Amino acid sequence: MPKLKKRTWHYIQNPAEYEIQCNLCNGVNIAWSEYEHKIWCFDCKKDTKGTEGVFGGPVPIEAAAMLGMRFDRWDMVKKRVIPLKAIPFKRNNK
Repeated sequence: MPKLKKRTWHYIQNPAEYEIQCNLCNGVNIAWSEYEHKIWCFDCKKDTKGTEGVFGGPVPIEAAAMLGMRFDRWDMVKKRVIPLKAIPFKRNNK
């Protein structure tokens, strides 16, 4: 089994806010795992990959914001919030 790498950041909201569920029990009693690309399921008592939630496709940032989703991250090393810096869309007019 490959060694799991410790996470250095996570999104500031709970994974369930991004429609992520436990891939084992489909529950939402979850939190970000201490390991990269994993969630912790309190019901299964396991680190698991979870479902993709909203990250399974394109995420319209402004629409997500209207639904209360934030994509700021918590830096676990420096213990600070890293705000999302959206890249403005540039239309290529000819």
